[in-house]
Amino acid sequence: MMSLREVSLQSAAFKQYIYKIKGYSNLVYGMFIAQALGLLFSMGGLMSRAFGRNNLSITVKSYSADLVIVFSLFWILITAATIANKSYRNIEFSLVANRLSSNLSNMGFLMTFSIFAGIMASLSGVLLRILGYFIFGPAQVLFEGFLISPINLLFGMFVTSLCLILFSAIGYLGGTLVELHKSFVIIIPILTAGFLKVYVQYLMKIYAYFFESSLPVFTLKLLALAILLFGISILLSNRLEVRK
Repeated sequence: MMSLREVSLQSAAFKQYIYKIKGYSNLVYGMFIAQALGLLFSMGGLMSRAFGRNNLSITVKSYSADLVIVFSLFWILITAATIANKSYRNIEFSLVANRLSSNLSNMGFLMTFSIFAGIMASLSGVLLRILGYFIFGPAQVLFEGFLISPINLLFGMFVTSLCLILFSAIGYLGGTLVELHKSFVIIIPILTAGFLKVYVQYLMKIYAYFFESSLPVFTLKLLALAILLFGISILLSNRLEVRK
């Protein structure tokens, strides 16, 4: 009986995952808008350095896809919180077997979108270089570090996708908390702003804990934290009524 239940759960979760990939595809437009805005702001350069001697002055601007990644992180955060709310839960009741299958399909959906967004955000770095080459001309381009090696590009896609998965787990937990009690709409931003303002040093330690590691350790840390947050969301969602 246990194996039959597991197959039933997997089947229900997979069917709902496919349904959400097709039915929630409009959410990807938000990703394109967010990344386009990040690309637009990146065209002005992220850092600028000026050098001068006698009557000669040189200004060097650095360009990267960092802003595109930041905008993508905000997009997945909002998207994850959105699909955890009541209106999206009510859409799926014709397919949902239980609360667990709903959460599992949401996790699969968010991970798929995170990987897709991570790939697109990394490729935007290539697009930014191409645009810069044709807009400013080859005479204005410093070719050292201009080209991205395939290894570095794949590395960027992988790391960015992991960060997006983590942020999707954070957003999903936030959306679940809001469904439990609407006061979290106010509490979460206040606590987040307060933490960022007062405990900046702890934030830097957290950043160092994750990013100052080898790639395998970094991957395990981020995935473990994402799974933990998704797990907490599942436990909390069990307190919600099946349908209001």
